Amino acid sequence: MTTIQPGRPPLRLVPQQRGDSPAIDVRTARTYDELHSWATAMDVVPTVVEEDWQSITYQAEADLRGTRVRYRLRDVLPRETALRRLARTYVVGMVHQVGDGECYHVREVIAPCLSAPEEQAREQARILAGARVEAERRAVCGATATSLRTHLVERAIDW
Repeated sequence: MTTIQPGRPPLRLVPQQRGDSPAIDVRTARTYDELHSWATAMDVVPTVVEEDWQSITYQAEADLRGTRVRYRLRDVLPRETALRRLARTYVVGMVHQVGDGECYHVREVIAPCLSAPEEQAREQARILAGARVEAERRAVCGATATSLRTHLVERAIDW
């Protein structure tokens, strides 16, 4: 039972949606094969939507009878793989000019080549972080990979 206290808005059980946003049915797959079978049946391709050193989250979306369906799988990596990825996870700090001020961005990235020399891995992390900032923030603050100045590339385990 929900009680309404004076001066407080009533609790919402469902987050408020924008009026023009279609409803999304979020489902969770138990295995990658289950996600892949569903995606194949819906004629869509699973993509990586989130990644850290210990897991990868895959997602496929399709319209099913007027409802947007999002099928997700968080794949936890084996311990050995996760520890190798942790060793190549970097925190990258970048800054760029915006008018009279500066805009700072920090991203955690995994260098793609786990066996690369340290300097090459740091450079890979810097390039990936710049690309991610541009993709995520260009429309908001004007950040581009070429306008970003890197001021920090540090291993996450040393951070």
